[in-house]
Amino acid sequence: MAPQKSTSKQATAAKQTATAKAASKATMPNYQEEDIAQDERQRLIAEQAYYIAEHRGFQGDMAMNDWLQAEAELDNQFANKH
Repeated sequence: MAPQKSTSKQATAAKQTATAKAASKATMPNYQEEDIAQDERQRLIAEQAYYIAEHRGFQGDMAMNDWLQAEAELDNQFANKH
């Protein structure tokens, strides 16, 4: 019975991984190949988040909010292009 449990655990892990990947894809914007690559997108978001923080004088611990705002701005720019 030990091999069945192992196989069952592997199957469950594979299903969970596939489900997580599908959920991740569902939340990511659907960029075309000619659009920016994922690493370039991350760089642009980081740069924009820095400018947002700089604009407010780097006051407070708002890094996550800055990142989310920058991400939304970038996504809107690309959505408006297509």
